[in-house]
Amino acid sequence: MPQPIFSFKNVNHEVKGQKILIIKKFEMHRGATYIVDGSMGSGKTSLIDILARNIKITSGDCEYEQKKLSTYSSRMYNDQVALVPQVFRAPFGTVGKFLKKTLKQYSHISDVNRKINDICRKMEIENLLDRKMRNLSPGQLRWVVLATNIAADTKVLLIDEIEQHLSRNNLNQLVKLLYRKSNYDGVTIVVTTQNKDLFSQRLASVTVTLESGRITSVRSANKKRKNYSRKK
Repeated sequence: MPQPIFSFKNVNHEVKGQKILIIKKFEMHRGATYIVDGSMGSGKTSLIDILARNIKITSGDCEYEQKKLSTYSSRMYNDQVALVPQVFRAPFGTVGKFLKKTLKQYSHISDVNRKINDICRKMEIENLLDRKMRNLSPGQLRWVVLATNIAADTKVLLIDEIEQHLSRNNLNQLVKLLYRKSNYDGVTIVVTTQNKDLFSQRLASVTVTLESGRITSVRSANKKRKNYSRKK
């Protein structure tokens, strides 16, 4: 059986004594797309933040490539795992400069200009390259951040609240791109949503439902779907 890219074992995350996330055992595998569904406050963003190493778990083990997250240097980990957060503060400078500065940080990208040209064509943002990041609309900013992280070609792509600021057409376009990243490039994708019915059947390898910080169901894309409940 192939080794998981991420594994959770007896993970507990608390904030000011309140339990936010409780995962006894769960694994994520390479090249799969995980749709994490749940209502507000269900623990979706906390899960993404743990995978991105933005927060440390209160107890338990979370591993990446069979090693604890804490054992990786920030430079090594950030070279392999890209994050599109819900909240992104636009930097100074133009879209073109942002793309170039960000993509130059990845050791595996040898031709930054080619990457920029390719993603600009696919996501139709050529007309934004000379625009200042801080003058973009929320939707334009979100689209540029998505484009940048997709172009990074990391092993893992994390997207918190995938539908944020996107029209149905934009979401359909994004799903097609992510489908290719997962199925042809082997990228492991983890996204959160409150509206899985908009797109999950077209993208998800596995749909995970969170309720009050606990995994209440896991459904694979094939017909052999598996549900289970976690009890305290």
